[in-house]
Amino acid sequence: MNRYFKWIDDDIIRGTIYVESLDGYAIKQIAVTPNKYIASNRKDEERHYYLAEGLLDVKEIIKYGGSEISRKQFYGIWNVYKEGLNDKWDITKLRFPIDSEAEGIIEVFYPQGVIISIAEHVICVADYNKCKGSTAPENLYPGHKVTGKVVGYDEENMWLVINNPTVL
Repeated sequence: MNRYFKWIDDDIIRGTIYVESLDGYAIKQIAVTPNKYIASNRKDEERHYYLAEGLLDVKEIIKYGGSEISRKQFYGIWNVYKEGLNDKWDITKLRFPIDSEAEGIIEVFYPQGVIISIAEHVICVADYNKCKGSTAPENLYPGHKVTGKVVGYDEENMWLVINNPTVL
């Protein structure tokens, strides 16, 4: 079941943090700061890939002033952020149509799968188990090259979805 939370972080981010969770794990996260958005679907210069690790501690979120919010509230913020990326996303889909080959570098592992950067503003996701099955264990780390075929688009995260990944 998806749940949504928000809290204010005055210490590190200096903004409001919004999280969508599934079965207790963060799957999307966005911070709204005075001068920018920091979101889990794109690499930030300072925060890298910005997504809470491990199980969310709901009691801690509430204890420190956070609250559960509605899906509508979360996506109200998320969609405003995404609007600023629509032009780049449209260009990405034109550049990488279905069945095209994609090649990039492993960045991070998310609940959705292996996050791979192809170029600036071009991110894809691949199934973790398929990546794992394509290589020796010592290669399944950030910095290793991955190839695959574009089979779809994750419109919410603005990611290419690749299949038959091969980790080199």
